[in-house]
Amino acid sequence: MNYLKSILLIIIVSLFGSLFQHTIALTNLAMLYILVVVITAIRWGRRPALAAAVLSVLVFDFFFVPPRYSLTVAHAQYLITFATLFTVGLVISSLALKAKERAEAASQARLLKEAEKLQTAFLNSVSHDLRTPLAAISGSLSSLLQDPGIAEAERNSLLETAAEEAEKLNQLVGDLLDMARVEAGALKVFRKPVDVEDLIGTALGRMEKALHGFQVSTALPDGLPEVDIDFPLMLRVMANIIDNAVKYSSEDKQIEIAARREGQFVGIEISDRGIGIPPTDLEQVFRKFHRVRRPPGWEGTGLGLSVCKGIIEAHGGTIRAENRAGGGTVIKLKLSVFSGDPHAQG
Repeated sequence: MNYLKSILLIIIVSLFGSLFQHTIALTNLAMLYILVVVITAIRWGRRPALAAAVLSVLVFDFFFVPPRYSLTVAHAQYLITFATLFTVGLVISSLALKAKERAEAASQARLLKEAEKLQTAFLNSVSHDLRTPLAAISGSLSSLLQDPGIAEAERNSLLETAAEEAEKLNQLVGDLLDMARVEAGALKVFRKPVDVEDLIGTALGRMEKALHGFQVSTALPDGLPEVDIDFPLMLRVMANIIDNAVKYSSEDKQIEIAARREGQFVGIEISDRGIGIPPTDLEQVFRKFHRVRRPPGWEGTGLGLSVCKGIIEAHGGTIRAENRAGGGTVIKLKLSVFSGDPHAQG
């Protein structure tokens, strides 16, 4: 293809030369062929440039150098022109190749540096999120072991703390495993028809403790069709999104969940009145390890929404984030309506 592009440029220059051959000196016309060689070298590399140089010499000689329509040369000066064309092709293509190699090396270095920064930030975040629940669990269990006669109320409080932190740890490990499956293309989706109300109700039930003190409202119209999903995986998505709504809510603890039919999809919206997402991060929040810059105490691993995106896309659906008027975030999902095939699988 690159060879064809260079040939096309030579044809264009030749047509231009044939139209203005009586008004343009041959040496100036030769400069146009040199320009073709330079462009080819810069854009498409050494071999197309050398081919363009050889072809330019032949075309220039055959169509424009006396005697025309012959590959013989009447004047020695044109031999210098031919040598110049070929030399320029060789030199410029070599320079262009070296410049391209340097640019690629610099680009790879930047990408590597950025990847290292992301990896460092991720490891720092994950190690912190692993240490925090582990320290709480270890502290609670140590207290119970060191003081067997501890009061029952305090014992129950320590056990409850250990259980809560163990659940956080389980969630983080689950996100890491799910992300690994998504990245490896090993995420298996076993679909079946699921009632949207059951999905949302089960997710809210699972998050009941976290939702304590929140005002949760749902808007689910009658006759909403079933969706074609892997129930446990989609339950994880819903729980992650609700957990984010809880985590990033401030004083106005309201969460609204709505669903409606949208053609061959069911759209689900989970809305909160939290601290929102900066407009520049609305698309980036679904990237692996991307963390929105938050005030102290609002940090996360940057895995939850990327896991959600991987699961949703494995179902053939979509997910996006928007900011709400008046403050807060809306996460919008689209899930396929069940087609009626009981054996449908991803």
